[in-house]
Formats: sequence, C-alpha cells, structure tokens
Amino acid sequence: MVTKPNFIIIGSTGRNTGKTEFACRLIEKYSKDHQVIGVKVVSIDRNEGNCPRGGKGCGVCSSLRGDYEIFEEKKIDPSKDTSRMLIAGAQKVYFLKVDKNSLENGLMALVDMIPENAMVVLESNSIRKVIEPGLFIVIKNLNERRVKESCAEVIEYANKIIEFDNMSWDFSPERVLVKDNEWIIREKATAIVLAGGKSSRMGGEDKSLLPVNGFPLIQHIIEQLEGHFDEIIIGANDTEKYSFLNKRVVPDIEKDKGPLMGIYSCLRASSNDINFITACDIPDMNIKLIKNMINLSVDYDIVMPVKGEEKHEPLYAIYRKSLITNAERIIQNNGRRIIELLNHSKVRFVEFNGNGWYQNLNLKDDYEIYVKKVEDRKCFREPN
Repeated sequence: MVTKPNFIIIGSTGRNTGKTEFACRLIEKYSKDHQVIGVKVVSIDRNEGNCPRGGKGCGVCSSLRGDYEIFEEKKIDPSKDTSRMLIAGAQKVYFLKVDKNSLENGLMALVDMIPENAMVVLESNSIRKVIEPGLFIVIKNLNERRVKESCAEVIEYANKIIEFDNMSWDFSPERVLVKDNEWIIREKATAIVLAGGKSSRMGGEDKSLLPVNGFPLIQHIIEQLEGHFDEIIIGANDTEKYSFLNKRVVPDIEKDKGPLMGIYSCLRASSNDINFITACDIPDMNIKLIKNMINLSVDYDIVMPVKGEEKHEPLYAIYRKSLITNAERIIQNNGRRIIELLNHSKVRFVEFNGNGWYQNLNLKDDYEIYVKKVEDRKCFREPN
C-alpha cells in the first residue's frame, strides 16, 4: 500500500452528502497558497453489468477500455463534479475510471501524473484500499441508513466520520489544515503538556529544557502538536520559564499536591471538553494514536494506552472535563496519584505498541541515547 500524506480522500456512505462541496471548499481555501490537484475516482465492477448507482446510468462505466482510463477535466460545466473542482481553483483535475481489480495500477498511473509536492483532494471510497492518505474522511447522510458497499469495505479506516443532515455538516472544512505538506485535522480539543516535575532522576537538570535539534525538549513536543488542536497549554508552576513558547502556562491550584493536582488544574483551565495530556519527557508524539484515542473518547471519561495488563500510560492519555468533580474529591481526601482517578471514572484502555517511538527520558542516559538517534535520523535524511 502506498503512503501519501499529501492526499486527502473524501468518501461517503451514499448519495447526497455534500461530498463534492466539501472537496471544493478545501480546494478554494488552499489553492491560494498551494498547488492543489482535484481527483474523482469511479471504481467499476464489470460483473455487475450496470451502473453502480443503480439503473441504466450514464454509460461511463460500461465504456471503460482496458483496466483504467485517466482523463483531465478542462471544460467548465457546473453540473459536473470535476468541473466544480476546477472552478473552485484546482490547478488540474483528473477523472480516474478504473476496474475494481486494478485499483493499484490505476492509482500508480495517476500518482505519476501529479507533482510530488502538490496537495491532492480526491473523491472516492474504494481507492482507500490501496493508499494510506494523510486523511480519509467519510461523510454520512443522517437520512439514509444504508451504507453502500464500497464505503462499508473501508469505513473502518476513516480518520473522521462527518454527519450531514441535507443542510450542513457537523464538522467544518475549516478544521482541515495543511501542515508540512500533509493534510491534518484540527481537533476541537486541548493539548496539555505537564512540565511540573522536579527532574530528580535527571540529576536535577530541567529535562523540559534539554536541547533536541537545537530547541528545548518541550518546544520539540509542542511543535509536533501544533495545528492538531484548538489550544495548547502548559502545566507548570514557574510561569515565566516557558514564556518563550507563547502558550498559556497554568500553575497548580495548590502546590506540592502531586501529578493529579496538575491534571486537575489544567482541566479546570482548559477551553475544551476533550484534552490530550502528556508529560514533557515523552519526546515523540504519535499523532495517529492520539487521534484514535480522541475518536474513542465519545462515551468515556478517560482513554489511556496500555501495554499488557499492568503498563498504563496515564501521562499520554485523553481526559474529559467530566473528571473534574471526581479529581477534586480525591484531592480533598489527600489523594495524589492519577491511578486513583481510574477507580472513579469510565475508562477505555487502548493496547499500543511503542516499539520504535515511545520512551520516557527519565535518566541522563535515556536522553543521550535519544539525541543520538535523532542525529542519526537527521544524517540519514540529509543528502551528501
């Protein structure tokens, strides 16, 4: 499967979801600053013998010659989806007509026609079988219960399922952003970086300020989170120390009450119900895992990664503001540990494999090994 972070795929559960309008909104917004290519894909099952939409159809599917055909749209006709993409500002628009058994061949032929640095807005369900894009969004019409087969086969891979009520979506195209040539979603959520530890195992050296690639570790973390959240705040009692980050710094409501107080104080200060909380000594942010936990948090107070049965990661988890009352009660009873909060909350544990990315920089040796890995990766990427 080919990975293309610069592709966004917009699929749908059926007709009348505003899918093309959503695509055109993105094209209109980003074509001002980026080279944007629009694509519409129709996957054809020749065994069906008729239009996949039902009935006689327009004859497009039955006219397929070979395994796939690619056409460039050049006409301005507002009644056609591909023309609407062109009108919205796409530099070029392609229509890929492909046998469902040749999706990969059709995709690779299309990719060869698209500049490597272009941002691609693509309408399709089935193409998700052969490509991992930056984002895969599925739009669902609330008035239709049926999910068409092409969507049912791939809906589990959706980064976001948007609901449409024949008037509007419950998720704005404005929340789809471009960061470092990759499509991302800005969540209606807050990212909280806790930096109130004493770094005692680091020999007293403040680990949040240890340099990584020439920048303080906490800045390295925040830059990875930037753009993915409506708000980023820092939990720390020294508000001046982190002023260079231009982020709101939230001190503990009461000092020396342990990590639960840090979480409680930041949840109180957060502008959003959903909050991702991380420690300042976890250098690599797995955005895919974070977004998955956010999607799973609908019916839970906490969504937390866990390795096996015992290895919980309370400082790399999703917390809702609904926890505030229980946290306050625990603190009033002299509780300090985050684990006490789990006993009074609705929790979803997520198995995760941290091999290759997850680590805590608790010790000086941990930090030096990590910096060496970063430098090695940098040398590998840079041309001679």
